[in-house]
Amino acid sequence: MKYNRPPRIHMPDPERLSTATGQLGPKCAKTGKPLKFSEAIVHNGEYLSYEAYLELTGAESSSEPKPVPGLRME
Repeated sequence: MKYNRPPRIHMPDPERLSTATGQLGPKCAKTGKPLKFSEAIVHNGEYLSYEAYLELTGAESSSEPKPVPGLRME
């Protein structure tokens, strides 16, 4: 009789998690700031805060409206 094992479950590294915000969430890989999962941005497998993501990638927020052909916004 062959024993079927359940699939392996990989546990997250507890050093990368925090409960400082009142709920379980990741720590920013760049700053160590505690985050909620809803505010974390995953970049190359690392959790980053919004500010750290902007600094790391050089991305900028787009706040100016842009016309999109064929999209009616009335």
